[in-house]
Amino acid sequence: MKIKGLSRAFSPIARIINRHILVDLFAAIAEGVVLFTFVFLLKRLFGLADLLVAEGTTLLAFGKLIFSLLPSIMMLTFPMAVLLASLLVYGRMAGDNEITALHACGYSVNQLLVPALIIGALLTSLLFWWGHRIAPRGLRIFRTETAEILRTTATTGIRPGEFNEFGNFIFLPSEIESGHMIYLRLFEKREDRIAGVISSPSASIDFSPEDSILYLQLQDGVLHQIPTADRDIAIRFGEMNFSLLMQDLIRSFARLGREESRYGSHLLSDYIRRYIEALQRDNLDAKVRDYYLKYWKRCEVEQAKRVALPFACLIMAVTGALLGMGSRFGKRSACYAITIMVIFAYYILLNFGITYAEDGTFPPVIGVWIPNLVGLVLAVYFLLRTRKV
Repeated sequence: MKIKGLSRAFSPIARIINRHILVDLFAAIAEGVVLFTFVFLLKRLFGLADLLVAEGTTLLAFGKLIFSLLPSIMMLTFPMAVLLASLLVYGRMAGDNEITALHACGYSVNQLLVPALIIGALLTSLLFWWGHRIAPRGLRIFRTETAEILRTTATTGIRPGEFNEFGNFIFLPSEIESGHMIYLRLFEKREDRIAGVISSPSASIDFSPEDSILYLQLQDGVLHQIPTADRDIAIRFGEMNFSLLMQDLIRSFARLGREESRYGSHLLSDYIRRYIEALQRDNLDAKVRDYYLKYWKRCEVEQAKRVALPFACLIMAVTGALLGMGSRFGKRSACYAITIMVIFAYYILLNFGITYAEDGTFPPVIGVWIPNLVGLVLAVYFLLRTRKV
């Protein structure tokens, strides 16, 4: 006969069981965070390889770059780790018939979900603060450190007699003396082919960390354009000045997100307010209006993501626990496979929602919350199915 109200009649026993599950969940989450963070970080290190190795970055600068990336990476890895932990712990309990034994003693599905709800709520609260404060600050630190490395690279890191690549441009100086490049050849790439070559006997180069702009001044040179027909185009110039915006290059080094991802919450809200006010002006040029509308939507999407991603921890915790209890996934290989598939589907839905939110099809909040709503529906389905077992 089932013992009704077990958690109320034997609250010390219920606390012991919950504490046991919580300890297992914390251990599995720590394992998942370390593993998934390493995988995501390794992916970004490929983009940093040239910057870190070829340019001789110091160990201190390397450490700052890595630690500044970790907060934004962990925003993605915590939901994955929570799902993996729930599958591992509850799947092992189901596989060892511990769930069946607890059911026989009157321990309901709702009571078994208490540890998952606790861990999900704690991590949701943590990531909500983390996403608004720590992750944007980490990206700002990364940008500052990368800009400093690029400043050094732009003056002393360019090696004479070698191809030095910066975004869509390749520098090939013969000599470098006091910030001046002697006999410089500058190649411009377009779609993996050389579109033009600039030759100059003397060129100066400087980098502005505040604006992330690389300034070039070439003197007495020749611009050769790759012929599109049966003719070659050569233009001689006495002085040529142009600049390279390095923000895209900085983000591409570590495959960072968009510029608004490094904004603090107050600054992000301020940008949204400014874009709304700008769009309300009369006689606004169509191109300018499209520009304001585009970045207004992007800022609103970023703001919504900082709320939606933390709640993914709570949804993943409950969904993983119910899936583990009902399917008896106790083996690590199966849990990892299911985690990868679920997270893959989650981020496909997230990118789908972001795309349609930015083009105005969905409101940003709805678009970003699509995967969470789908996860919530799945959690309710698994709950009803588990209660029938």
